[in-house]
Amino acid sequence: MNPALLSLVPGFPLLGVIVIALLNRKASRVVAGSIATAMVALSAVLSFWTLFTLVGAHGELESLHTVLYRWIDVGGVDVNIAFMADPLTAVMMCVVTGVGSLIHLYSIGYMDDPADANSTWRFFTYLNLFVFSMLLLIMGDNFLVMFVGWEGVGLCSYLLIGFWYSNTEFAKAGKKAFVTNRVGDFSFLLGLFLLFWSLGEHATLQFSELKEVLGAHPELVGGHGGTLVTAICLLLFGGATGKSAQIPLFVWLPDAMAGPTPVSALIHAATMVTSGIYMICRLNFLFAMAPVAMGAVATIGALTAFLAATIAVSQNDIKKVLAYSTVSQLGYMFLGVGVGAFTAGFFHVITHAFFKALLFLGAGAVIHAMHHEQDMRHMGGLLGKMKITGWTMIIAWLAIIGFPGFSGFFSKDEILWLTFAADPAQVALFGPTVPLPKFLWGIGFITAILTAFYMSRLVFMTFFGEFRGGRHGHGDDHGDDGNAHAHEPHEVSPVMWGPLVVLAVLSVFGGLLNLPHWLHAGNLTGWLHHFLEPVFEDAHMRFDAAPEHLELRIMALTIGVVFFTIYAAWQMLMKNPEIKHQIEHFIPDFAIAGSINKWWVDELYEFAIIKPLVLGSRQVLWAIVDALVIDGAVNGTARLLSGASRAYGQRVQVGKVQVYALALASGAALLIFAFAVGS
Repeated sequence: MNPALLSLVPGFPLLGVIVIALLNRKASRVVAGSIATAMVALSAVLSFWTLFTLVGAHGELESLHTVLYRWIDVGGVDVNIAFMADPLTAVMMCVVTGVGSLIHLYSIGYMDDPADANSTWRFFTYLNLFVFSMLLLIMGDNFLVMFVGWEGVGLCSYLLIGFWYSNTEFAKAGKKAFVTNRVGDFSFLLGLFLLFWSLGEHATLQFSELKEVLGAHPELVGGHGGTLVTAICLLLFGGATGKSAQIPLFVWLPDAMAGPTPVSALIHAATMVTSGIYMICRLNFLFAMAPVAMGAVATIGALTAFLAATIAVSQNDIKKVLAYSTVSQLGYMFLGVGVGAFTAGFFHVITHAFFKALLFLGAGAVIHAMHHEQDMRHMGGLLGKMKITGWTMIIAWLAIIGFPGFSGFFSKDEILWLTFAADPAQVALFGPTVPLPKFLWGIGFITAILTAFYMSRLVFMTFFGEFRGGRHGHGDDHGDDGNAHAHEPHEVSPVMWGPLVVLAVLSVFGGLLNLPHWLHAGNLTGWLHHFLEPVFEDAHMRFDAAPEHLELRIMALTIGVVFFTIYAAWQMLMKNPEIKHQIEHFIPDFAIAGSINKWWVDELYEFAIIKPLVLGSRQVLWAIVDALVIDGAVNGTARLLSGASRAYGQRVQVGKVQVYALALASGAALLIFAFAVGS
């Protein structure tokens, strides 16, 4: 493959943005959607061509690289608009464009509401812009190109979450996502500035050069475990908590459900939320130098996974359950990369893209068929009415809970196994003697149980039992039609269920990318590990206690508990609901209320951060600084000059020409006298 073709990968979606924006309202839903889908599909073709080129090189070709033009050349800093495709980038390109093209195709059928007829061109413009920005983020060969994409996906999330901006609550959700991510981006920039400053005369923004510099001069960032490199990594990780929705900046993602459901699928599966994981994987050689930062990444990931799972178990909105599920699964990914299992964490990014896109698109099909109803308590029995949607979502359910043989089984269980076997000295948040990995494995194990329960609850309440729908809809997207259930739910059109079938196949067979060693599957055994080896070669972590028999034991334990949880959920929800009430008697009221109210995190932020900022802005910055100091100085100066003019100026402004002439002559005489004396 000619490396120059790399620029066409982000180029095609950008072309789609330009063409659809120029056509605007002249482009119908089908026309705009077809153009947008075709552009991303062309990018997907080139992405897979790139991947196959690197695979076929058998390690002899480490990466493809192309430079479009020189961007900045100031003070010894030389930055190009350049793209790179190494094994990590190539796989990510395929995920973004492959899953993204399926979501685009699905959207053509989903956005068929007559109320949206004049805005579908805007919707597909934003979708293409989203994919373009994500491709910039992952393909840029330097920090600045990455940061343009980093900010671009933040902008697109704001535009798409608040797509129906006439609804005040939806518009607020878009602003919440935008502002929350600005907090994370500020941390990211501080980390980048600190890194650039620490390198001194070796300063570079290019990833490959940075890797070489740190390999030759680790002392520039304080050496392995140094305070400086730890601070840099923690600040960069702060940016990742915003984009990838981790504690404390995860609060925007559940509210992102305000956008159309395909937007949720694109954000949660293929684009924005994977940005933070990708960034840490790209900078693996830097993070591997900071055990404390690695421990922080793993700990925050595990705690976020658990917290989000405890909220998901009590949500009744089908999209909110999936939103908190995404936050939880992202926590697993951070747990993986945090303990040094970079390939395992990235593998879960891939499998999660398959089954989470399927879950969201399936949920969108259900909502579409239910006339914008999202409350699972008003569903039930839909498997008989929507067989394709139902069975594909069941496949995604089996994948996300880690059912043996499905994609999520291989990726999530590998993370749990390698977490258990990680070296405490390399995940040293509280010091090398604290067995942090074992503790984090326990949190991940409990989270796996909760995941099996709340996802089983979603599937059972939606597709099994009796249909509980009535004529009182809830309305998900831009309004309730007032006759939400006047018609029986039915299967969606082929343009919508077609992508579901493709994603279902990927959710089943995605695990083939990285089969565990104990399966002895020949070339498929650990294929992704071998393919990504050049990328992670400088970040090898020790997993001394990771023999195959330990992996099998941990896996058997997880499988057994997951099966029991599915059985318990079936009994509680479908066979004998009284069991649920009996169990609730043993759960503290605080825990139940906390789960239902999302642990009051939004309320805490409102009380501790937002209200003090608003109060300080109004009572101090506006009332004192602006009104008294700034306005006082400006208005006081004006009043002083006005008073002086009234007191003295008006005495000479008498309106008589002879007085003015006398004053002019006197002034001229004084000037002549002054010049005469001076000479």
